[in-house]
Amino acid sequence: MDRNSYIGLGLIFALLIGYFYINQPSAQDLAMQKRAADSIQTIKILETKNQDKLALAAKKEKDSLASILKTDSTALKNVYGGFSGNVLGEEKIQTIENSELKISFSNKGGIIRQVELKNYKTDGRKAVKLMDESNSQHALFFTADQKKINSNDFYWSIAKSDAHSIVYRLSYGAAAYIEHEYFIADKGFNLEHRIHTSGMGSVIQNGAGMTLQFNNDLPLQEREVVEEKKKATIYFKYLDKSADYISETKNESINLEEPVQWVSLKQQFFNTSIYSEKPFLKGSVVSTKDAISNQNVKNMSASLSLPYESGRDQDFKIKYFFGPNQYETLKDQGIGLDKIIPLGWGIFGWMNRFMIIPIFNFLKGYMSNYGIIILLLTLIIKTLLLPLVFKSYKSTAKMRLLKPEMDEIKEKYKDDMQTIQVENLKLYKQAGVNPLGGCLPMLLQMPILIAVFQFVPSAFEFRQQAFLWADDLSIYDSVWNFGKLPVIDYIYGDHVSLFTLLMTISTLIYTRMNNQITGGMNEQMKYISYLMPILFLGFFNKYAAALTYYYFLSNVVTFSQQWAIKKFVDEDKLKAQIHDSKSKKVEDKKSAFQKRLEEIAKAKDASKNNKKK
Repeated sequence: MDRNSYIGLGLIFALLIGYFYINQPSAQDLAMQKRAADSIQTIKILETKNQDKLALAAKKEKDSLASILKTDSTALKNVYGGFSGNVLGEEKIQTIENSELKISFSNKGGIIRQVELKNYKTDGRKAVKLMDESNSQHALFFTADQKKINSNDFYWSIAKSDAHSIVYRLSYGAAAYIEHEYFIADKGFNLEHRIHTSGMGSVIQNGAGMTLQFNNDLPLQEREVVEEKKKATIYFKYLDKSADYISETKNESINLEEPVQWVSLKQQFFNTSIYSEKPFLKGSVVSTKDAISNQNVKNMSASLSLPYESGRDQDFKIKYFFGPNQYETLKDQGIGLDKIIPLGWGIFGWMNRFMIIPIFNFLKGYMSNYGIIILLLTLIIKTLLLPLVFKSYKSTAKMRLLKPEMDEIKEKYKDDMQTIQVENLKLYKQAGVNPLGGCLPMLLQMPILIAVFQFVPSAFEFRQQAFLWADDLSIYDSVWNFGKLPVIDYIYGDHVSLFTLLMTISTLIYTRMNNQITGGMNEQMKYISYLMPILFLGFFNKYAAALTYYYFLSNVVTFSQQWAIKKFVDEDKLKAQIHDSKSKKVEDKKSAFQKRLEEIAKAKDASKNNKKK
């Protein structure tokens, strides 16, 4: 970056800080905001009371209808047709489980009522539940006898039940029926679901078909609700296309007009995914960021049409995944479900998939301390990059040795920038120095830096893993919570992350060493280079401790490498190499860029001479 770029960045940051200072709310504004918040809370309380009254009235009406139907079989048949024999009953909960999952079902609808992950806990140390009877709805909709049917209106009979499977049946008269068959293997995160119809070919209308619907108020699993809300969204994959997702930051709904292979309701570290062997014909997905309570993150729903064909019995094979957003686990599903983990696009994603994650998984196979794993991962990556660092240092050292001659050229030609560039290129060529040799190796390291930035906050393995003073590497490590303060909370946060402080200090040390190596930087630019890490302090203060710990280690290893290289590189030898190169006759092969600069310089000189005449 040149001087103007540094000045521009400095002014921008100064303006931002000034803007935040000028626009911070006054005491009067804060009082008004509090009155508005109190008014909104009062309205919400009144709305809740009104909703409770409406719900009570609806329950009384439903109980009244049920009472009438119990004594009036004709009315019952008119409302529910051939399914009327299944309206009344008693709810029974059945449970099947394996080493990973405990899933509860209800005969009221033959549906999933609750899904518990047995080996994972929430931040409150309760079992992680991806579905719960209090906030999830699972239903099958279809049209029969010209009536829209909700499977949850009926009590299904249990046709079969054991430790790993259960079969629910909804009868239509004496001979026809629909079945929900659920099966779970001894281990794993999958639930297999078979929807089977027998004798229903002329009952269920083809035009409306059958629709599977999920509605889930995602329960809060992590400590940082703001971060969890940012990461929660719905992914979906059309047949023979790449996975896509809807907005993470706003309410959004999408109609899926093409055949859909799978849909995933994704949280920060867990997901509920639905996959069909025969693609869903179409569907819709909705994400609402306004949770129903402080115990929920977002409301998400998916409505998926099954490829129903009337006139014959049907079999739909559906598979659910209830589990962690762990790259290898999702990849093993074989349907591209690993795409829900944001590893970065293009070269950054490739770096993660083919370098960072394989090294990480290799180390994970030999040790369980993730702080040590991050340390070894850093050492391996920095060792692989060492040749680039060495080359960059040598090139920068050569440029520093040429600095006096470059200053002479600048002094000689004053403000004639084209001529200065031409003369500098000649000097580089004579000395055998590549002007890009210092920055190009550093640029080649950027994809790895950005890849790690994508991988670490998304890695499920860091969740609830303690190291040193950090009790959870997947969130920031707070050594002091000082509370929310105006402006400061927005820019910096309400806590102090020690790993972020160490990262910032190490970056300042690295910047100082780098300034000494390059040399020639004026004082103003030096101050700006020191200011940048401090400005980024607020940005990284809210990031996962695993990430700031990695960057701290990376800085320490980098300036340790540079210190060692400085001891190893003999600058007297470099001077001798430059002298030898300059004393040799260099073949005058000019690049197109150099030729163009010389043409511009000659044209400028010619123009000056014409003016003098």
